[in-house]
Amino acid sequence: MTASVKILTTHTLDSTPSILLCSPNGHRTLINCGSGCQRSFLESTERVRSVNQICLTHIGYEATGGLPGMILTAADAAQASHTETNSKEDIVGTLRLIGPNGTQGFIHSVRYFMRRDKFPLEIHQGKYFREAKFGHGLNSRNSKKRKKAGDDEYDAKSDAGLFGIESLPMKLFKQTFFGKQEVQVCSYLFTTTPIAGKFMVQKAKQLGIPPGPLYSQLKNGKSVTFEKDGENISVDSSQVLEGGSDGVAVALIYCPSTEILQQLRNVENKSLASLNAYKQHNASQKNADKLEVMIHLTPKSIFDSQDYHNWMQEFGTNTHHLAVYTMEENEFSSINEDLDGSPFKSAILGAMQRSLLQPNLYPNPIPDTADSTNEKERATKTKLNIHVGRQGMEYVIVPLAKQGIDAESIRGNDLCHGIHQKDRDEIQSEVERFGALKQATTILETDEAKQALVKGEEEASFIFTGTGSAIPCKHRNVTGMYFCNESLDGMLLDVGEGTLGQLIRSWSSTYKGDDLAEHIRKRIVGIKAVHISHPHADHHLGIVRLLTQRAAILLRNGVTANTSNDNRLILLASNNVLCFLDEYSKVDPTIYGGYIPVDNRDTLPEMQPNDGVNSMLTKALGITKCISVPVSHCYQSYGVVLEGTSFGKLVYSGDCRPSDALVRVGHGADLLVHEATFENGMEEEAVLKMHSTVSEAIDVAKRMDANNCILTHFSQRYPRIAPLREEDYLLPFPVSFAFDFMRVTPSTIALSSKLTTALRLLYPEDEKDEEQMELNEASNNEAKQVLSKPGYFANVQCS
Repeated sequence: MTASVKILTTHTLDSTPSILLCSPNGHRTLINCGSGCQRSFLESTERVRSVNQICLTHIGYEATGGLPGMILTAADAAQASHTETNSKEDIVGTLRLIGPNGTQGFIHSVRYFMRRDKFPLEIHQGKYFREAKFGHGLNSRNSKKRKKAGDDEYDAKSDAGLFGIESLPMKLFKQTFFGKQEVQVCSYLFTTTPIAGKFMVQKAKQLGIPPGPLYSQLKNGKSVTFEKDGENISVDSSQVLEGGSDGVAVALIYCPSTEILQQLRNVENKSLASLNAYKQHNASQKNADKLEVMIHLTPKSIFDSQDYHNWMQEFGTNTHHLAVYTMEENEFSSINEDLDGSPFKSAILGAMQRSLLQPNLYPNPIPDTADSTNEKERATKTKLNIHVGRQGMEYVIVPLAKQGIDAESIRGNDLCHGIHQKDRDEIQSEVERFGALKQATTILETDEAKQALVKGEEEASFIFTGTGSAIPCKHRNVTGMYFCNESLDGMLLDVGEGTLGQLIRSWSSTYKGDDLAEHIRKRIVGIKAVHISHPHADHHLGIVRLLTQRAAILLRNGVTANTSNDNRLILLASNNVLCFLDEYSKVDPTIYGGYIPVDNRDTLPEMQPNDGVNSMLTKALGITKCISVPVSHCYQSYGVVLEGTSFGKLVYSGDCRPSDALVRVGHGADLLVHEATFENGMEEEAVLKMHSTVSEAIDVAKRMDANNCILTHFSQRYPRIAPLREEDYLLPFPVSFAFDFMRVTPSTIALSSKLTTALRLLYPEDEKDEEQMELNEASNNEAKQVLSKPGYFANVQCS
């Protein structure tokens, strides 16, 4: 049995650090759950359902941006397991959350878009302590077996994990538009029960201990008494165990600023008494627990400082240190180092494949100019045992014989340290072998294609940051789209988890100037407006990161609450989303005052002309009219029609069934972006889930008399391009299939449609597709059964 610390993700453009504390019983404690965290599980050997405890260092997008999605996924996984076992219990599972003050408020705020009543959360905030009570030691039998056998010392609560936990809360003053405000952040101390040593069978035999249950008790650290030659003999476990330990401790230190470092170094800080007990000058023979490893979530500049090293040295030279760098206070100062890293290997490699067909339309998210050999290692003159954290790195705690960094965990192609040349060679080979490159070259050789590409270099762009649906997927991020005008000021249409990270990666890969970091800051501040189509988590959870980083940049530029509204983001969203953000800002004040809330209902067709909203959008982006159109999906779902964009009349459907109202208001659209969640042939499921099929979306474009149509929001069942009907190949307007990082301009939209034949060759029909057809058929049959119930739609409630 193994207990270890694993680094799930590190700091890159599109991820923040998350750590897993792994128990021998299979349970996992997740430390921080930032945007895209649950998606990163798909690239690892770990599973979301194994996480039964989450510790938060603070309330902010780096720690909680992916938490609502994680809870939804965990609840759905528990429900599926509950159904498989035919359990009759009402409660399908639980999840323990431990965090700073504000954790309860954060969870309360997400009720506006998330409910899982049968999946309760056990929430603890502020100072928290739970002693390690996992059986009688690390070598105890599997908890499930012990529970089944009726072990009277089995404690269901202890099944939450191997490690005891103590939170170490500290104060942090965050800079906001209204001055500095105090919040609480947490570091953690995890401790194990005593670790039993190796059981010496020969020694036990010499002492005359009868084999059987007594051996098991001794292995678990208990003393035993037995009868021999008419007298009772007692044997302590220490007499037959060799090489054990009184316990091991793991410290997780969250130090985002020098302000927290000062508190860490304050020996009078009572909240850190348990941590300070492990300092070398405080250690005693009686306190034999060992501080085995410290995990440092801190900016590199702070970790490298002499003050920080002096503090680490107080814990002695035997403690190991894992440095898992976080973003610097000066955002994007390390952007060149972060450019070649990402935990989403499948999606990145797929985008690199497409970039070989045409790099302007499908930019390479990790270009050849990125430093693919950057290991981010650092030289140190200290005698400390420092390891720079890498994605997938594992530090083994138990068994003692294997304690330390697992060498296998840092071998291979972890993408957080660049794309290796063999990956690039393999990508090139596949594109050529499938015939996609040859097909694309033929299409691009025409004068029309060449002229479109040249003209497109000077035009405004439309970038897809996520083209998948709600369920996490290796190949597609959840929904997000961005378009800008010629001055590079822009607007987002939906902003799911990871939207800003994908967008920054896209900007970075195509920028040809010198100061990339400053360019990124200007582009983020240049996002003047956001339209959120409906209150489903996969369409709006990324708004927190955008507001947080946008506010940080503005504050650095001297913007305060007394400054003009010109700097505030125009946020068009449903009342539910606006209420969520209003409550969230009470526990994370950095976003408060950074946006102008506009209820979608204020831009309905009957509310036109809305001179207030339209004048703001005209001043910020040149958009002359914004109309929200109610559509059939869930409560408060809206498509949007925008006039005066660089793409002309722009229509976005959001998630919905085909809408006559959207056709009417959006008639004559220059560009329609429509969801196409399901393949043709899955109409029943599309009706049941309130989505559209590919052909239904195309029919909307026909009736709307649209000049161009781009399809997006594909089911995560498939990364490939869905087949079309025969009549769809004879359309009078171009139809394109969106992919993550795809970038089009007014002149290149039609060209993206022509490249569809080449893109199809990248995703040939294979056995996996046949398996998917079986899954689709099963899903379709289920939908037919549901829809056959009389009066189904009279009773169904969308939420």
